[in-house]
Amino acid sequence: MELENLKSNWKNIGTGKKNQSELLTMTQINNHPRIKQIRLKFIIEVILITGFLAVYYNGFDGDTKPLWANLFLISATVLYILNRFIGLVVLHNPVSETNLNGSLHSFKNNLQKIAFLTVITSFLFGIAIIVYFSTSITFTSGKRIVVAGMLVTLTVLVYISYRNWINRVQKIEGSLQELSGPTT
Repeated sequence: MELENLKSNWKNIGTGKKNQSELLTMTQINNHPRIKQIRLKFIIEVILITGFLAVYYNGFDGDTKPLWANLFLISATVLYILNRFIGLVVLHNPVSETNLNGSLHSFKNNLQKIAFLTVITSFLFGIAIIVYFSTSITFTSGKRIVVAGMLVTLTVLVYISYRNWINRVQKIEGSLQELSGPTT
């Protein structure tokens, strides 16, 4: 009985053909599950950060904070969101050359730039939040320890983000080396 099933499956192997539009839909970058996750994360971040910006002045006593702290927080937040948007655009358009090797090389260069900007804007955003909330408080030794702990935590998180970006770029470099073949 199993042999008959095997023969039947062998005969029907060519019947599962896809038409051109189905193949195009399957290979579009927008349909990639990782891109969908990144897009969803971006949308959630934008909604939450925009909500924070909408209420920070009244909700967190922005009128008692110095003007420079308010401007620093707003500009760091806008830079953070703008960098995330640019990164999403770069990920949506990975093919920029006529061949795979050129596209991967260009994508690696763009990814390195995005990685650098993401680490910098994340650090600035974290510093802006810490500075904003610590500008109008009177520091005691306990409060200094808390702020130092926040700075250490921010530094560790930024370092982890940096390592993740380095790993992503190294994967692209590995693919480029595989395409280039052995260099002897």
